Amino acid sequence: TITETITNGREGNMPVMAPAVGTSEDVRNVAHYVLSLSDSPHNPLYAQLGKPKFAACAACHGFGGKGNPMLGAPNLSDKVWLHGWGEEAVVAMVNNGKHNVMPAHGERLSPEQIRVLAAYVWGLSN
Repeated sequence: TITETITNGREGNMPVMAPAVGTSEDVRNVAHYVLSLSDSPHNPLYAQLGKPKFAACAACHGFGGKGNPMLGAPNLSDKVWLHGWGEEAVVAMVNNGKHNVMPAHGERLSPEQIRVLAAYVWGLSN
């Protein structure tokens, strides 16, 4: 949950996926498929071509792109983009991977501050 993440922190890693996806065109196509999952602007032809290549991503994100919280793999089918938005951001993520660490704030914030912050963060996506 958001409250647990604020209190205890979270580490998330996404390996470089470009070698598993294929060529730079394949990466672009996967990016458009990912964008299509959230009804974001995308090229339908590229998205169609990227869907089979998304299998490399589905191991963590699931075939529907709904994510896997246990692995730290975010939902790709909502419009909550953690690391930028659009084709360039998705291509950069596939090409470069990501190593994120959110430090724990349980020692720095009171339980009430954590509840207020969690409600605010949740509200950003709704």
